[in-house]
Formats: sequence, C-alpha cells, structure tokens
Amino acid sequence: MNKREALQLFVEDVAGGTSQPPDQYQDWYTPGYAGHRADPMAHWRAGREIIKRDLDKVPQIDALLEQALASFDKGEREPGRTLMCDIYNLLTHPTQIR
Repeated sequence: MNKREALQLFVEDVAGGTSQPPDQYQDWYTPGYAGHRADPMAHWRAGREIIKRDLDKVPQIDALLEQALASFDKGEREPGRTLMCDIYNLLTHPTQIR
C-alpha cells in the first residue's frame, strides 16, 4: 500500500467511524475492535506524510483521532462519532471544523 492509498483508507476509516464505531464491529466477521482500532492509526501514520497543504490541520487531526479512539475505548460512542465527524469535515472541508 502506498501513502496515497493509506490516506484514502484513513478517510474511509473515519467515514465508517461516524456511523459504526470500531467497538460495534462483529468479531466473527472482522478482526474485532483491536484490529479496527489499529487500522485508522496505521493508515493515518502512513498517509499523513503526503499532506502538502493545510499542514496546520495535521496536529488537529492527531488530537481529534486520539480523543475519538479514547472515547470508543471507554464505550462512549456518541462523543467518538462526533469527533470522527470533526475529522472527516477537517479532511474534506478544512474550514468546517468546530
């Protein structure tokens, strides 16, 4: 997987996290929570290196992703989903973050 693919997968991970948090995935169908929690982090680490403009957004995304995953870890789905929406908006519409 190249860096552009990793960034696209991260956007897809975030989009999925807005409607179905990683802790709602079925263990028998997928790698379970631990695997799905690791995916966005791995894709973001690999893909963030190709961001050339809006570099000031990278630390914001780092912080929001950490907060979202921490919410999911605690079983707090709604705050996690909201944070994933914030990340998605930041990635797709950089001026629409709260």
